[in-house]
Amino acid sequence: MSSVEHPLSHTHAAAPPGSIWQRIQYCDPRWLYVLFAAMVVVFEFWRPAMPTVVPASVQRLYDLIERLPHDKLVIVDSELAAGIRAECEGQFIAVVRHLFRRNLRFAIMTWTTQPEGIKYATDLSAALAREFGKEYGRDYVIWNPITPAGGAMMQSFARDIPGLIKTDIAGTPLNDIPVMRGVQTIMDISLVYKVSYVWDRAETPWIGFIQSVYGTPYACGTVAIMSSSAYPFLDSGQLSGMLAGAAGAAAYERLMDAPGIGAKTVSVQSFAALFVLVAIVLGNIAMLLARRASARMEATV
Repeated sequence: MSSVEHPLSHTHAAAPPGSIWQRIQYCDPRWLYVLFAAMVVVFEFWRPAMPTVVPASVQRLYDLIERLPHDKLVIVDSELAAGIRAECEGQFIAVVRHLFRRNLRFAIMTWTTQPEGIKYATDLSAALAREFGKEYGRDYVIWNPITPAGGAMMQSFARDIPGLIKTDIAGTPLNDIPVMRGVQTIMDISLVYKVSYVWDRAETPWIGFIQSVYGTPYACGTVAIMSSSAYPFLDSGQLSGMLAGAAGAAAYERLMDAPGIGAKTVSVQSFAALFVLVAIVLGNIAMLLARRASARMEATV
């Protein structure tokens, strides 16, 4: 009974003779994957000091939160999900940590269409509350998730927040929660900060129906690939700040002097990209030098 060989078996079975450059060209790619994985694991535990550039959009949000009054409420709109956790979890943590540090009251707003956002926001805020000695209901609250319904819902929200939201996640009426005392309309809100894959969704148009109408400051944390479309709104002042990707979280952590998951993620990403770049450059150098050596050998024959 004959056996069928894998078409690449001869490629890896016999290492070609020649110079070190030829051997690099024919290196088993599995070794590259092993080295890459080992490097990622190392930088998960070892975080070297790296320079962090603070973009103007990050500085603007930090400065705004530093100026916020204590007699109003901040809204944190969480659409965290597993698919964006690597880029956006650090954004959520950095801003909530800043709110706790400044003793600013805030409410976390989630949506029935984003069930993961509810879980992540609950777990992360509870961990930060323990870190700062804060109490649920007195310093922050998590509203009962509601279904996004576009402009009509946002208009109702602006006029009567407790009437639309009604309860927190435990079913307690908002008017019975200490942190919600004095909060009735959008005029009692000092900032809306949204963490999401898309910085402003059509079904929850914060800019169109809240910021543009009432002048409530609006800022966002979003994945890097979606951030480019937000810059016109930053230039116009409709966006009061933005954290783009893990780099945005790392920059905010630098301003807070509290390195966290953002700085860690950026370190891993940076050295992973450097590894790929070095491998590409080394492979091309090996190809050129191997060709040159082969041409010289042919010329002497």
